[in-house]
Amino acid sequence: MERKIRLYCLPSAGGTAQIYHSWFKYADQAIELVPIEFSGRGRRLPQPLLTNIADIVEDVCSLIQPDIGQKPYMFFGHSMGSLIAYELSKKFMQSGKQGPLHVFFSGRSVPHQPANKIRHHLPDEELKKEVFQFGGTPKELLEDPDFIRMFLPIIRADMKAVETYRAEEEMTPLPCNISIFNGKKDHLITDLEEWRKYTTKEIEYRFFEGGHFYLLDHAKEVVDLVNQRALECVRQMRRELC
Repeated sequence: MERKIRLYCLPSAGGTAQIYHSWFKYADQAIELVPIEFSGRGRRLPQPLLTNIADIVEDVCSLIQPDIGQKPYMFFGHSMGSLIAYELSKKFMQSGKQGPLHVFFSGRSVPHQPANKIRHHLPDEELKKEVFQFGGTPKELLEDPDFIRMFLPIIRADMKAVETYRAEEEMTPLPCNISIFNGKKDHLITDLEEWRKYTTKEIEYRFFEGGHFYLLDHAKEVVDLVNQRALECVRQMRRELC
């Protein structure tokens, strides 16, 4: 069995795979980093934007499913990416396919927690103010007409997907360890203890200085922790072979 673990990285609403590119210089050699690009942005800009979590999950599934079962893997999802990571994990588990060794949920309350505010239908100027409050997008970019012309349809589509998402009434705990990462000043996060219901194994909580987009300032610290969990998984796989 090959000992390299794939780490599928899922970005936040409005985000692209670019947010994870700095991780390549920090990732352990045991990790094969795979940033996922959602439809309608980045190198997939010509493809349609999706406004439903189920459709995004199906789209990502079509990208990675051929490799599931070929190598052990983990998920790291930030904000909306956490929802996608959970739904993908659940989908593979329920279909009898190889599940993730570990899932990292970042910048997100539990899936069954409804959106605290409906924003996707807001007029452009109000939506820009909301985006600025989240952090992560420089004010000068939000004032650039060319950027706004490209960005607002993306963030609006993603917000609609998140805000209309409803978790299944019957919660499905994952049979793997999970990590919950958040910024200490992220006002969007509530009920963190509820994450314990989402695993039958172990859970850890880690908090970093900053708000919702703490990832931008703490890439090395985050990847160091991901490296530790990946190496633990590698050691476990070796023990199972003995």
